[in-house]
Amino acid sequence: MRGSDRLFRALARLVLKAFFREVEAVGAERIPLHRPLVLVANHVNGLIDPILLMGPLPVIPRFLAKSTLWKNPLVRPFLDLAGAIPVYRRQDEGADPAKNAETFSRSHELLARGGALALFPEGTSHSDPALKPLKTGAARIVLEAERRFPGIGTRIIPVGLLFDAKQTFRSRALVQVGEPLDPAPEIALDAQDPIAAA
Repeated sequence: MRGSDRLFRALARLVLKAFFREVEAVGAERIPLHRPLVLVANHVNGLIDPILLMGPLPVIPRFLAKSTLWKNPLVRPFLDLAGAIPVYRRQDEGADPAKNAETFSRSHELLARGGALALFPEGTSHSDPALKPLKTGAARIVLEAERRFPGIGTRIIPVGLLFDAKQTFRSRALVQVGEPLDPAPEIALDAQDPIAAA
């Protein structure tokens, strides 16, 4: 674990202790620690959501984050120190989606080194009780990483972030880790029909 990872874990735990009366992580033992991982979580509480993935879980992932966050001079140093990777979304003013080729390349290389990547496939934070439609980025990253680095064995880890009273200071949060998903069947399908696999 990098020194900055230890620092971020300590900061994340400090923030969580300040904001929440209790943070419970259920199923964290399901996370395989010695293989590439893509954590996919719902996104209902803005910048708190990545902190919930850093504090109680046994891995420190690198995050995909919207490129516009780098425009905030207070947030930018933390993003850089955390090794976050910018995503250039069409809906963001001034963003150039063509730069996402580098985003995908950095994500693939991280997975090839056995790292963990986290993203929020809904694409934006919201307060709706149900999931928003999911973007295909996580699937594309895993399939393309396998294409570039065959046999790396990435696992997709579904994570649910739940709050008993999201708007209430010192409420409770639950980080629910699902069973790891093996994308091998989709990787085999991708070799035959990349559009159907994604």
